[in-house]
Parts: sequence; structure tokens; C-alpha cells
Amino acid sequence: MNKNIFEFPVVIYGNLEKFNDVLSKARCRIFYKYGNRNGTYITDEFAEKLISSLHYVPVKGIYDEDEKDFTDHGKSRGEGRIYGIVPETNNFAWEKHLDEDGVEREYACADVLIFTSLYSEASEIVGKAQSMELFEPTLKYHFEVIKGVKWAVFEDGCFLGLQALGDNVEPCFEGSAFYTLQSSIEQIVNKIKEYTLNYQLKGGKTEMPKINFKLSDDDKFSALWSLLNTEYNEESGWMVTYGIVSIYDAYAVVRSYETGDYERVYYTKDDEKDSVTINNKEKCFIVDVSEKEKATLDTLRGLNGGSYELVSDSLTNAQENSEKVLEFSTKIEELNTSISTLTTERDNSITEHSLAKEQISTLTEELGSLKVYKLGIEAEQKEAVLVEYEAQLSDEVIETYRKKLTDYTALELDKELAYELKKTNPSVFTKTPGTGYVPKDDPRGGIEEILLKYKK
Repeated sequence: MNKNIFEFPVVIYGNLEKFNDVLSKARCRIFYKYGNRNGTYITDEFAEKLISSLHYVPVKGIYDEDEKDFTDHGKSRGEGRIYGIVPETNNFAWEKHLDEDGVEREYACADVLIFTSLYSEASEIVGKAQSMELFEPTLKYHFEVIKGVKWAVFEDGCFLGLQALGDNVEPCFEGSAFYTLQSSIEQIVNKIKEYTLNYQLKGGKTEMPKINFKLSDDDKFSALWSLLNTEYNEESGWMVTYGIVSIYDAYAVVRSYETGDYERVYYTKDDEKDSVTINNKEKCFIVDVSEKEKATLDTLRGLNGGSYELVSDSLTNAQENSEKVLEFSTKIEELNTSISTLTTERDNSITEHSLAKEQISTLTEELGSLKVYKLGIEAEQKEAVLVEYEAQLSDEVIETYRKKLTDYTALELDKELAYELKKTNPSVFTKTPGTGYVPKDDPRGGIEEILLKYKK
């Protein structure tokens, strides 16, 4: 069985008060109800059972003389010393505490007595992490999905001890601690002073701090851990598949115990439903680099748009671009030389160029006049063709072709209109036996008359 399920690391802080010549008194913030970071869930009913077993619970610890610090739980429950107890009259109460993650939680709190005169290191317990240990043989629990998260929900059990932990051990209950009543009062007074000062500095317009009810980082940890370790149950032998290394806004870095590989687990959270959904996983690497190497990698990442992806392609392209820049630089120098030579030749022959420009200008003007004259002639020729067919074709047909005069030559227009005439009146082109086509009354009309005007 995984022992994490009955170990609840927390935090110790504050100052000791003298109880008698041998003992000192402190106040211990032990646990809060409902979901916590080791994937377990403390109901209201189970919390009352724990509280009823709190009397005479030992405060334990394993002290390392070389490190001058407490260690962890040890390999067995019997390691280390008993540095104190929870007395029968312990002034138990539920007390609210604003944890460092900005979430206010309600903790089970009680007095503890520490043997500060018996062991010199006992006075160091205040300010250290501690762990709430449960007695394994008494534990009963089942697995249940609550608000989209799978939890181990306790049904029964009792305290075994409160274990002092070293500075390098992370607590599960964020704000659990050994503290004194005096230190708590000082914290409250300091908060009031801080608020009053801000109120005065802002002209009485500051607001009271707001409580964050959104899905906390601890909730995300528990939810992700449950989703990643789906075989953590009695049927599968309490198999833990993944350990969570770090959690960021968009993804978590985890390690697979099966392969030893690190992975990025991309997720989204729904604060309204208090749930987390895993969207994608990809392999990643924890790189061992020196400080200078890391600075180089950070620079490279910044130049690559905040990512290491496709950096090799970028470097290859940079090399190719560098070669092209050198090639283009050579061509630019050659072109600059040619331009310089042409400029000199142009300056030497500026007079000839001026004369040539004047001649070109004169010829351009003459060409323009000829084009205008030609367009005028063509327009008259096309108009004559239209006049020729006006009496034989409808106004609608004539107007259609008049709008498109620029699309035809006079000959093409004549052909098109003749075709239109044939479609509307085929008898116009009927042959007279023995004489060919029926002649017109005026064989020389229309376009021929206009062309005779320009005949020399």
C-alpha cells in the first residue's frame, strides 16, 4: 500500500511559550477538510473522528546532527525521538488561515507541549514542516469521483503522530503549522496596520482584499495526479504511474515511473465545475547545462520566437542566407561599378542625349497627331457602315453595334451587319435566275461615298 495515503505533510511556525521548566507550549495548525494534495479527501464525519483521537498524540522527529535539521518520516515509525505531545486539554478550534497561494482555508488547530529542556533541537521544531501521520491498521476508505476528480475518501482512522520534517520536505496542507497565540495575534495586527496604511495612502479609496474561490494550484495538482494515475486503486495494487514535477498555467511537467521519461501534460481547467481535463501529452527533456550554456540557450530561444522548435532549420537557413548575402554583396559591388561607368559616359555625352530627346519628343507629337487623324477616319468609315444598314435593321441592333464600334474595323462591322440583315430578312440575298444577285438601286452608296471624299 502506498504510504502517502496516510501521511499528510504540513508546516510549523511561530514562537514557543514557556509552559513550565521542562515544557514549552505552541499551537499546531494540523489539517483542513475535503480534497488535499496527496489525493485523499477528508469528509466532515472523518474530520470529527480524527479530532476525537488527537489526545496524547506524540510530536515526533528524526534529527540529523550533521545537517543540523530534521529529515523525513524515516523507514519505520519507530525511528527518531518523541519531542512532545498533544495534551488532553488542547484548546481545539477551527481557525481560518490565508495560505501563501492566496486561498483562505479553515484548519483544525490544537495546543502542543514540546520537551525543550530535554532535547536541545526540540526548540527548532517551530518553523519546520510537520506531517500528520495516520495509523494504517485503522484506516478505511473508498475511491469516489467528486466534482470530476477521483479521490480516496476516508471513512475511518485515527492519529499516529505529528512528525517534524526538514526544510527540504514539501508540506501537503499548505498552512499547517506549530505556532503561538501571540504570533497569530501579531499577524492579525500587522494585517490591520497594512490595510490602514494603504487606506490612508490612497485617500480612503482602497478596497478590502478579496478571497479567491477559483480552482487552486493544490486542486489542480490533485486533479492531474488522479487523471495520470488511473491504476492507483486496490484492484491494480495501488500502482503509481506518474509523478508530478512542476505545474504551469498551460501544462505540467511529469515523469513516467515506467520509462523514466519526462513528459509535458497539456491541460485545461474549468473553475465553475472544479475540474481539470488533460488534452495532450508529449515527451520532453530535462537538460543538464552550465550557466553560460543556459544563457546561450535562452538567447537562442528568444531569437526563435520563444521556442526551441525548428531551431536547427533556422540555423541551416541562416547559413544559407549568409552565403546568399555574400553572393549578393559581390553582385552589388559589380553593379555599382557598372553604374559608375555608365554615369561617366552619360555625363560625357549629355549634349547628344539632349538632342536625341528633342527629336524623340517631336516625332512623338507627330505620331500622336497621326493616330488621332487615323482614329477620326476609322470612326467616319464605321459610321457610314451603320448609316447604310439603318433603313434595313432595327434601331436596337444598330444601337448595339454603335456601342461597340471600337471592337471592329469598318470591314468587320460591315460583315457583322450583313449577317444580322441576312438573319432578319433572308430574301435580300435571293438570286434572280440568269442574272445573279438582285442589284441595289444605288450601287455606290454608304461607305463607298465616304471613301471617295478622301480619294486623290
